[in-house]
Amino acid sequence: MTDKELKKLNRADLLELLLEQSREIDRLQAELADTKEALMERNLKIEACGSIAEAAAEVNSLFHAAQRAADMYLLNVQRICAEKAEEAGASDAWEAAMREMNPAEIVTAEVKTLEESIDGKTPSGRASDNRTAEE
Repeated sequence: MTDKELKKLNRADLLELLLEQSREIDRLQAELADTKEALMERNLKIEACGSIAEAAAEVNSLFHAAQRAADMYLLNVQRICAEKAEEAGASDAWEAAMREMNPAEIVTAEVKTLEESIDGKTPSGRASDNRTAEE
């Protein structure tokens, strides 16, 4: 509306126009508040994604460290098995078999050997000399 048209309006029309503008201002302010809230939520999601990525990187490094520790443990078990085989004067066939076993089989064999030694039996199933001497 031009100034000339506004001057021609009576008081009631001007008040109606003012009321419409007031409603429009209220609507726009509510829309602005909603938009700001949506923006804040989006920013929080973006920050959370960054936090999740950081947490995933930390978990990944923990898994790498755990894998290295497990690898070192398996190598140590293999070394101990080889040393015990040498001490017992095991044949080359035994050593070859130990080298061909996968790490899980080596651990299982080592656990079985330790369990048998705790029970007082040798791997062949006989009572050990120490236990016989004590009885």
